[in-house]
Amino acid sequence: MQVKLMGLHKVRAKLADGRATTYFYAWRGGPRIDVDPAKKRAFAAEFFRLTRARDEASGKGTLAELIRLYLKSPAFTKLRESTRESYQAAIDAIEAEYFDLPLASVSEPGARRLFIEWRDGFAETPRKADMLLTVLARMFSFALDLEMIERNPLEKVGKLADGTRRDAIWTDAQVAAFRGKAHPKLQLAMELARWTGQRQGDLLRLTWSAYDGKHITLRQSKTGRQVRIKVYSELKTLLDATKREAVTILTTSRKKPTPWTGDGFRASWGKVCEEAKVEGVTFHDLRGTFVTLAYRHHGASIREIAEVTGHTERDAEAIIRKSPFENGY
Repeated sequence: MQVKLMGLHKVRAKLADGRATTYFYAWRGGPRIDVDPAKKRAFAAEFFRLTRARDEASGKGTLAELIRLYLKSPAFTKLRESTRESYQAAIDAIEAEYFDLPLASVSEPGARRLFIEWRDGFAETPRKADMLLTVLARMFSFALDLEMIERNPLEKVGKLADGTRRDAIWTDAQVAAFRGKAHPKLQLAMELARWTGQRQGDLLRLTWSAYDGKHITLRQSKTGRQVRIKVYSELKTLLDATKREAVTILTTSRKKPTPWTGDGFRASWGKVCEEAKVEGVTFHDLRGTFVTLAYRHHGASIREIAEVTGHTERDAEAIIRKSPFENGY
């Protein structure tokens, strides 16, 4: 399907060496599209991503239009911030693949198989694969309510991941590889997660006032529970040596450090993992890593661990039993 990129603005310019070039902008006065126009699909996908919020955006009758409507709806805006952020990453990938898909074809026989086969292309990262289809199914449910499609082809689709990731624990080798490539600010983030077992969003918001030298106290955004976490010697040494440059403990590595944004942190974290060739584990898996370290390295009880991480005692015990250890951990 050919989709006209309404409002696309071209500017011809002459480079310093005398060569002529053309710059493309999403609209006159809008952001520049930094994708080679010869790569037509990637170029169009970036155009649609940049123009989502515009009332006059093109792509009527396509998935691009559905995405615009969904992002403005309470179905998306009333989600928790952390959920919106994870959905946004999935939506970017969905739009890049299907921005020009006619909505009329979503209800046709064969659509379900098409989307499942696309998901299965990400089988090596099952949680990502499942998230892509989960978000797509949510958008199709939204479209069905608005009578934009006649059926949701992704109802009751099974998942590739088991949902627990109990076997996904950072090994000593992975920790060392990450440290070898990461800026000290990101190393601190890893150690804070590895020795507290808390979620990424809560750690990015964690302030120095929450640390009293022996414990960290915070309210978990997901559960609403206030937890008091013992600061083990490995983390205490690192925190006490860290300069307090902002209200939050974790800050960017800029000349003038500022608290991380969720998107900025994930982008920097992902880049280091790619450079360090750390595969098969995520930031979230540092929660399970903490369970194993606290139990085997510091003798914390399963009950104590569950109280601060939010796991059930049964799940915490399962993580410990299923996890491989190095160096006696």
